[in-house]
Amino acid sequence: MKDKSLSRFAHRLTGLLLTALAGFVFTPLQSAAFQFEEGEWSGSFDTNISVGGQYRLGDPDAKYYSVSSGGLQNSSNSDDGNLNYEKGWVSTLFKVSHDFQLSRDNYGLFLRGYYFSDGKSNSTKRTALSDQAQDRVKAGTEFLDMYVYGQFDLGDMPVDLRFGRQVLSLGESTFIPNGNNVVNSADFSKLRVPGAELKEAFLPVNMLKASIGITPNITIEPFWLLEFRRHEIEPAGSYFSTNDFASRGGDTVWLGFGSISDQGGLNGAGIGGIPRAKDREYGNYDQYGLSTHIYTNNGTDIGLYYAHYHSRAPVISARTPKGPVSTALVVGTASNIAGAQLAPVMLANGFPAAAIPSTLQTLIGAALTGVPAAALPAGIQPYYPTAQAIAAGASQVGLLTAAQTGRYFIEYPDAIDMLGASFNTSLGSTGISWQGDVSFKQGVPLQVDDVELLFAALSALAPQFGASNQVGNYLGQYDEYIQGYRRHNVWTAQTTMTKVFGPTLGASQLAVVGEVGGVWANLPPKSTLRYDGPGTVTGGNAANLATAGFPSVPATPESAFADDFSMGYQMLAKLQYDNVFAGVNLTPTIGYSHNVKGNTPLPLGNFIEGRKSFSFGMEFVYQYTWSLDLRYVNYFGAEDFNLLNDRDYVSATVRYSF
Repeated sequence: MKDKSLSRFAHRLTGLLLTALAGFVFTPLQSAAFQFEEGEWSGSFDTNISVGGQYRLGDPDAKYYSVSSGGLQNSSNSDDGNLNYEKGWVSTLFKVSHDFQLSRDNYGLFLRGYYFSDGKSNSTKRTALSDQAQDRVKAGTEFLDMYVYGQFDLGDMPVDLRFGRQVLSLGESTFIPNGNNVVNSADFSKLRVPGAELKEAFLPVNMLKASIGITPNITIEPFWLLEFRRHEIEPAGSYFSTNDFASRGGDTVWLGFGSISDQGGLNGAGIGGIPRAKDREYGNYDQYGLSTHIYTNNGTDIGLYYAHYHSRAPVISARTPKGPVSTALVVGTASNIAGAQLAPVMLANGFPAAAIPSTLQTLIGAALTGVPAAALPAGIQPYYPTAQAIAAGASQVGLLTAAQTGRYFIEYPDAIDMLGASFNTSLGSTGISWQGDVSFKQGVPLQVDDVELLFAALSALAPQFGASNQVGNYLGQYDEYIQGYRRHNVWTAQTTMTKVFGPTLGASQLAVVGEVGGVWANLPPKSTLRYDGPGTVTGGNAANLATAGFPSVPATPESAFADDFSMGYQMLAKLQYDNVFAGVNLTPTIGYSHNVKGNTPLPLGNFIEGRKSFSFGMEFVYQYTWSLDLRYVNYFGAEDFNLLNDRDYVSATVRYSF
């Protein structure tokens, strides 16, 4: 009973995260669980202990951290995780997990949880991890499955009823996410740690679920969710994080396209960022669905699915600043700077001391209002370029100070409807297992490019931002909500083939799995509205950037933004060598993924054109209770838009199960 739901879920969701393909090829250990019986009651208690380490193979690449930190990237919002860890150990993880089952007749209770401590993840080089981030990656306890179950007959129909926190699998996807399997969220911070296991990466939710055998060949599974749980993306500042503001621990979006440091703001004055407001979730209820499975005479499993649910993935929205730029602040700042910097120069040049205050007032007033130099008295014209530079700096201070009264926040929109279908069959006598999965989702929230959203929010303060974004002009509209997403219909489809060969290369068997998939979304032309893609840290229109006051910031190529179609494939090969020495089995694995075409809109993010990953691992298993896993993972392709390109690693994990 306890393993049925998880094993089915694991089979279909082995590679939720594209770059984590290599993390889930461990041989299941057969624990010598503590088992007990007392009268009509029976139970078991399983324990798994693992100790592992992860070693970064190279120092951060300047292409992937901000200009203000000495790098080349035009953003200060995605590099904390990169700069926090140099070449060397980034994780030393100790973890213990437990499974407990208690049953009587056809009724029972199942509990699962784990606790962990990582002695290295909190040893950051630059930015301290927040308390929220530490709870995800440094040390913590997580209760996973907690449900009661019962099996009984309803007339002639067998019923399996479960209530509580549990995992429910829909569909047949093996590697590629965002298909039919929408019920449970994932904790991405658990997907690439040493000794990663699926049962710890996927988050059970409270639900009432029934499995009813309508006929011997037809089963229906209605479900009603009683809890909302978001995806847990890598917390800000942790090793694999590529977003410093939308995850747990992120609290500020920094402006200036990388020129303003996230360590103190503009010139250390603490300005230049927009703070984060409270996240918006849309309740625990109003999530439900139905799964139907039809088993044909030739052994094919046909699945049909419906689900009504809330988005588990975050999207970003904003509120415009609460008021205009303060003229008094700008004038006062400019006057103070002019008095400190320009007045001594004028005095040294023989300018009458008594005339300097009024002259500075004239110069600053003219510079702030755009008066041409020729309109000023000839005697003060030589000082005008300096006054203009001072006025520009003061205006920036005024704009950034007002911008800080704006807010961004994370939303998890509700009311997505999904229809889906799947199949699982064998191709005659070929020994090939063939699966397919297709889904149609209505009302999926897709992220508008965050630069367009940012400029729209700033347009409340200055007209140049309204003229340089695709979202809207909010000039003079203060404390207004700007929706950062648009709802679209999205199709996903994938097909998978698995073949187990006999003795190969001296091994007892070779298993090969390959999956290809695609995502279709009805997006408008990019010239009308650009949708966000990973690594698109600047706007997609050079003229708009110049209009907004950033003529030297390079525009992101239009091809890097989200496309209406994207596709890719993944492969995994696994050899099994039995009893290579002293009762030890050896399992080498090779994994490869390639995003062939297009960029999937965020927050889906399935594919980034050209992104690839390669992994090689060797697992040694002794008597199915001890294991040693050695692994190498390489990220490459997609140039500046693959933000993990410089985070290759090796890892080693020892596990013991009892």
